[in-house]
Amino acid sequence: MKIAVVGGGLAGLAAALDLVDAGVDVTVHEARPTLGGAVQTLPEREGDPEPPPDNGQHIALGCFTEYLRFLDRVGEGDSYLRTRLALPVLAEDGARSDIKPSLPALLSYAHVPLRDRLRIPVVTARCRKARSRPGETFGSVLRRLGASDAAVERFWDVFIRPALNLRADEVDAEAGLFTVRTALLGPRSNADLVLPRKPLGLMHGTAAARVLGDRVRLEDRVESLEDLDADAIVLAVPPRESARLLGEDAPDFEYSPIVSVHLWFDRRLLTTPLAALLGSDAHWVFDRGTLTGHEPERGQYLTVVSSGVPELLEVRGRELVDRIAAQLTERLGVAELLWSRVSREPYATIALRPGVTRPGVETSRPGVARAGTWTETGWPATMESAVRSGRAAARYVLSKTTATVTA
Repeated sequence: MKIAVVGGGLAGLAAALDLVDAGVDVTVHEARPTLGGAVQTLPEREGDPEPPPDNGQHIALGCFTEYLRFLDRVGEGDSYLRTRLALPVLAEDGARSDIKPSLPALLSYAHVPLRDRLRIPVVTARCRKARSRPGETFGSVLRRLGASDAAVERFWDVFIRPALNLRADEVDAEAGLFTVRTALLGPRSNADLVLPRKPLGLMHGTAAARVLGDRVRLEDRVESLEDLDADAIVLAVPPRESARLLGEDAPDFEYSPIVSVHLWFDRRLLTTPLAALLGSDAHWVFDRGTLTGHEPERGQYLTVVSSGVPELLEVRGRELVDRIAAQLTERLGVAELLWSRVSREPYATIALRPGVTRPGVETSRPGVARAGTWTETGWPATMESAVRSGRAAARYVLSKTTATVTA
């Protein structure tokens, strides 16, 4: 039995690994020169600090069980740092308060008034049984449950924005409720932070290539499904490419971008491995040197991530660097910028606004399954969703081809 996997991102790789484990003859066709899809390390340039920057700092949570299983499967189970949820949040005046999944910590979150702090645990608990209304955003649900505008902006968005790549007032209510129920109201370990300790390219694409070996064909763009010598196909490519290959109209998705600015300063500015900044374009700042164990010879190597900010896509590279660097130094202290690099992902995720529907694994073509974060997995468009979609597609084509062969 021959099965082709079109697309070498996390979804396609997860599908291919399951198919290999099932004893199937698998070929992975990837148009790019590297595997990993949206989870990449940028090509190294002269003058880059070590390691070269990734295309954004990807964070996972303890509830990402299938994603963590994927890392184990490709031999990278020791390549991440897993810690209890503790999110340092820095206010406009530099004052720090942490988000932690405990009642004392929530009540001491000083970035909102005391009356709002007292409501945060109540609102969180009410999310367990809350029901959304048609067309409602998660921000609207939070306010119905008792949250104030200040709490939505200065507490809930800190957690929701990096998880769903939209603000609470933009994202679909069910996506927000799912995230809170899974990460904050599930077993305590579900809320653990999972941070990469290696470049993303090594942990994902390179590691998977090592396992899959000569089953991978790089720089091999599939022009037509009819060109593939396969009994079944897993189509793990972006929505427009999937529609092209299936001969369908392209889905009418809106996308939410991620912009990352990588900065090397001549002195240390951030005293924690990561921090969120309120009232700033720099939503999250990561100490990449500390996290990867490659401290620069002097100063500090930081990655700044801004989620769901289409306006930043229009800002020129040098202007964007100056803008983000200035916001950091105004907040954290004076420092000289030694090096910088910008990475933009305009199609980072689909925008899960109210009313968005995603297609399932089954396609209009017999024996062809679709996969990707943009498909309906029951999860938001995350790395966990990518892996789950790939595994679901593998199960689907195995069931169909087995039924065909048996018949």
